[in-house]
Amino acid sequence: MAVNFLSPEALAFAVTLPVVVVFYLLKRRRVARLVSSTVLWQRFLNETQANSPFQKLRHNWLLIIQLILLALAVFALTRPYFAGKMESGRFLVVVLDVSASMQSTDVSPDRLGQAKVEIGKLIDGMYDSDEMVLILSGGVTEVRQSPTGAKPVLRSALGQAQATDSPTRLLDAIKLAQNLTRNRLKAEVHLFSDGISSDLDTFELQDLNLVYHRVGESGDNLGIVSLEVRPHPEQANQQAIFATIGNASTNTLASDVSLFFGEELVGSRRVSVGPTNTASLVFVASQQTNGVFRMQLNSDDALAVDNTGSVLSLARRDVKALLVTSGNAFLEKALRSVPKLDLTMVASLSDPDPSADVVILDAVQPRAWPSGNVLAIHTQSTNWFRPSGTLEAPPIVDWKSTHALLRFVNFDNVQLAKAMNATLPTWMTPLVESPSAPLLAAGEHDGQRAVWVGFNPLDSTWPLRVSFPIFIANAMDWLSPEVGTSFRAGESFAIRMADEESTVTVTLPNGSEEPTQTTANGELIFANTFQQGVYRAVLGTNEVAFCVNLLDASESAIGPREELQLGEYGRVEATVQLDADKEAWRWIAMLCLGFLMFEWWFYHRRTA
Repeated sequence: MAVNFLSPEALAFAVTLPVVVVFYLLKRRRVARLVSSTVLWQRFLNETQANSPFQKLRHNWLLIIQLILLALAVFALTRPYFAGKMESGRFLVVVLDVSASMQSTDVSPDRLGQAKVEIGKLIDGMYDSDEMVLILSGGVTEVRQSPTGAKPVLRSALGQAQATDSPTRLLDAIKLAQNLTRNRLKAEVHLFSDGISSDLDTFELQDLNLVYHRVGESGDNLGIVSLEVRPHPEQANQQAIFATIGNASTNTLASDVSLFFGEELVGSRRVSVGPTNTASLVFVASQQTNGVFRMQLNSDDALAVDNTGSVLSLARRDVKALLVTSGNAFLEKALRSVPKLDLTMVASLSDPDPSADVVILDAVQPRAWPSGNVLAIHTQSTNWFRPSGTLEAPPIVDWKSTHALLRFVNFDNVQLAKAMNATLPTWMTPLVESPSAPLLAAGEHDGQRAVWVGFNPLDSTWPLRVSFPIFIANAMDWLSPEVGTSFRAGESFAIRMADEESTVTVTLPNGSEEPTQTTANGELIFANTFQQGVYRAVLGTNEVAFCVNLLDASESAIGPREELQLGEYGRVEATVQLDADKEAWRWIAMLCLGFLMFEWWFYHRRTA
């Protein structure tokens, strides 16, 4: 191990060593006193004989002890540390986790602050020929500092790093570190994180020299993990706010929960959540105008960012729906059961109705495809794709129950007689699938939302199941322009603001403004959504608000991970110390204290 010094300038105090020796060379000044006899003073006669100011340096254990004590004190002031097996010419890649969980205050000042202190020590231990890259990993990966050996530059880049409100996503940062260190000698990757990341199971560790520096201690935390608002199914002008409170710790935690509409308190209750469990809450509130519902946990836990959630809620109005069908009693009945839906039925569609918010095509082929949002059921030909043949009795093997369209929708015991065999466009996501083709899909393209059902419900048992009218209600909500939208922190937001390219001012939750240019067709694409709260985009008199939340159960489970699972077999255990900073001055200071006590004992024993 190599020994280095953090304060080598303290060696200047070594000039005090000869001062101690000089004190022992100086003769004591004696005061003359008249006495009747010197018989009792014989032991001091030799010292009083010399007349010179300096005496001969004699062997003295007190002098030796004091010199050793002073030398150890000076050595401790230089702050020596052991640099392990470090070699010069290293290439260091430091990945700093700046996700929401790094704001946890279970350590002082918080996890990010502790990680920055440790990285600062790593920077201090660099040799002149070493280079370091600083990568920030949150919702997105950012190279904050390109390779450099300049310590002031690295410290400045580190000091500017701030935590975001986005979930932990370490995979892209680890892949980038792997690319940067490929074919480099003496390359090291240092990850400073609490390890809360769910995307590393697809990464194979291979030959990456990865050191995981775990940050954080405790894991007690309550957090809002889901929040949504839906129209009350029975009461007009009433909204139902659904929330889930998660507790990933091993202790039962309780908190008061408050619900605000704007700045007005509309509901409050007490919730207690058992260990590793969740609790569901439902609030009902009146709403006459557009606004934001904000839920607040009044909990003094380690992570504050998941104690707040906001959702935009638009005042309910009648949605105009146009049903183009030759006759379908099940579909018509399901549509008429949807609250605030103004339904019009026609047998054919020659020209799209511009006043309709949603167009439902039931096994018909219109002459002109609707330009607005559309629910296309068993269409034979669209301007998206052309079906290629028919599937006989395809089984349903999978469906995405997490999508808003399939909320509370179950396809168990649903049989199909036949379905269309089609290949979806890239902008559509399959939601219900058979072994060979998708059966139901949804997506958004050029500002138009579309839901496609690849079979006729009348050729199935689906209309006889309760999931059918639930799906229709979900589809009308998803296709309705009056549905409030919220996003996860770090996700991009896209909305059409104008008919041509223009500048839109986006106000962030902290009050700062960010001018953003729309695309040529007037679409606003905004990606700087790393703060939780309400964003407002303004273009002239046109204003659009949207909410950004954390709402991530994995991120709210803030217990630091002892090891990282990379791929199927790769594991990296956490290290608790840095080879670049094993300071020894504390042990030297304790040794000084021991010598000081021994010197005190020896002096009094000698003079007793």
